[in-house]
Amino acid sequence: MKTVTATRVRSSDGDMNFFKRLIVLIRSQKSRRRRSRASSASNPTATTTTFSSNYNASSISIHNGSSKQDSAAARAPPEVLLNIFSFICPHALDHSHESAENSITESGCMLCGMRDLARVSLVCKEWHQAAQVLQYRSIRLDTVHYCGMEGDLQARRKRSSFFQKQTSPLEIPEQRMRLLYRTFQEKESIATLVWLLKIPYMTRETCKQDLARLVSQLPNLRYVDLPDGIYHDDSSCASLKAILYTRCPDLRKMTWVAGSEKNFVDLWIEPPWLSLEVVELSGMKVENESLVQVLASLPNLKHLKLKSMDWTSDDVFDPTFGLFPAVENLELEGETSLTIDGLSKYLSRPEVSQTLKHLTLTNTLISAHLLYRILLQATSLTSLSVRETVARTIPRTDVHLISSQSLTSLTYEIIDDDSRISKPSTSYYAYLSESLWDGGLPSLVDLYVRETKFHQRLQNDRATAGVFAASGWTQRMTVCEKGPDHMDWTKYRVGTIGNGNLFVSPIYERPRSTVFMPDFDENNRASMLTVPGSGTKSKRSSRSDLWR
Repeated sequence: MKTVTATRVRSSDGDMNFFKRLIVLIRSQKSRRRRSRASSASNPTATTTTFSSNYNASSISIHNGSSKQDSAAARAPPEVLLNIFSFICPHALDHSHESAENSITESGCMLCGMRDLARVSLVCKEWHQAAQVLQYRSIRLDTVHYCGMEGDLQARRKRSSFFQKQTSPLEIPEQRMRLLYRTFQEKESIATLVWLLKIPYMTRETCKQDLARLVSQLPNLRYVDLPDGIYHDDSSCASLKAILYTRCPDLRKMTWVAGSEKNFVDLWIEPPWLSLEVVELSGMKVENESLVQVLASLPNLKHLKLKSMDWTSDDVFDPTFGLFPAVENLELEGETSLTIDGLSKYLSRPEVSQTLKHLTLTNTLISAHLLYRILLQATSLTSLSVRETVARTIPRTDVHLISSQSLTSLTYEIIDDDSRISKPSTSYYAYLSESLWDGGLPSLVDLYVRETKFHQRLQNDRATAGVFAASGWTQRMTVCEKGPDHMDWTKYRVGTIGNGNLFVSPIYERPRSTVFMPDFDENNRASMLTVPGSGTKSKRSSRSDLWR
């Protein structure tokens, strides 16, 4: 008993001695700080001498005893900083109204680029303000890294412990969505910066409630990847749709499909999204008058897509129902009842012919040999896409050649019907070749055809047909061709030299990545930016990674 008591006394004495030594150490440090402050007050030049020995005097200015960083990078205008930072994270400039799957870029790993941009924002206040706009203007919640770092992260996720369970890659976007919601709750000013929110398909289909909570924090949202139930008026998406109506008045794209006819028809009474620019309608049974009423109530409509609209006929362009809106981009796809006569009536209006710039016709009742009627009226058309499956050869009686002074891009994909042994598509490509040699498309720069030897057809037509002796072809262009069963385009640079002879030069490109990553929209500058040292990034195991 005496031994135990003595041991306790010795341990308590040791603890008291430790605390005494700690107090003495703290007091000595305080006295040392007081002496250093007193010496600096008596000799003001000492501070300047100390700083000059460690730092460059040209980058530090001292006013009244205080130092201030005066860097040229910090004084750069915000637009210059934004341009520089865009090379670090190119996908941050993606402002296209495309889904997360269709807007993937090959310019480096998107998650690594966002993490590097977050690190850049920590350098100084000026860089933080510029980088924050890129960070939150266009947000992507990707599932995996498109670089070598993904293998390292997968190995870490498999190391489950008592405190942390094994994480599935499909759960990562869900977790990042919740973290993003917490960020917006803590700082509302960041939420006002968000314009676009792109989410993987499985995440937006399974996390509808989390998506509704996140969207409710974004008053300036212009585009968001939505679950399919929104377009079908599914009851499971009722809360999310109500939030879109009340909290997101600046949406720019919306889609309606079969089953949402009533919801669409009621829009013209009190439109919730007056800023809509892109509208896609698919498989709906709506009367012509109701369709015109709703579309005319959208003052900013620029892009309209009609797919398999069986009830839409040429009468939709009749002025008695109202003026069908003049759009910049018109897409017609599937078995619609629109014919060349109705489209010509629409293009006869001066405001339409001057506004329409992009036209897409996919398996419609408007045949390729009638394109000349459209091109004669659409004087501002720059891009035309025609995709058609044909069973008969082109009728050559009373058919004019294709002619347009404004057309710069032409997609001409004519495919043979499988039930036919012959190949009627060859007559359509011969018709196109004749139109090119006639000089009817002087501004054409890019041509896409579904014939593997179209460049040889151009050469043979020039050499054998006497009708092309006085050639009107003067420009150079890029011909992209592939067969019906091919995946990649083969490109050739084609032009005339000397006395009208044709030269063909193949264009070789680097092999594409094994991961399907189409470029951004052609009007978007992000597809032209490259990340220095892009490709296989080095694995990073630091715990300070901000966007993993």
